[in-house]
Amino acid sequence: MIQVFSLTLMILICATVYFSLTGLPQKKSEAANEVKAYLIHTRAYPPEDIQTIRGVYRFKSGDYQAEVRYKDEPNVNYVYEKKAGTFLLIETSNLHGNHMDETF
Repeated sequence: MIQVFSLTLMILICATVYFSLTGLPQKKSEAANEVKAYLIHTRAYPPEDIQTIRGVYRFKSGDYQAEVRYKDEPNVNYVYEKKAGTFLLIETSNLHGNHMDETF
């Protein structure tokens, strides 16, 4: 009985550590979906211009963000984050990219 309890406790500890380092999958997906809606409805990007959107978690800051790649710049990442209810472009891998905006 003690072995089962110890194993269960070990699994819970490992899961807690894993999710605290990598973030919750549901929140990452939610961040990606919200940024996609923002880009399409607010920034007026056609959905076919967006190559990928991936939700990410930043361990150091504890923030959920979305990395976006556009079809015309497949090697450039744009990172968006929601702060105080507003989406901001907070990071890019190319400061001269085609999709820079006033929120950067």
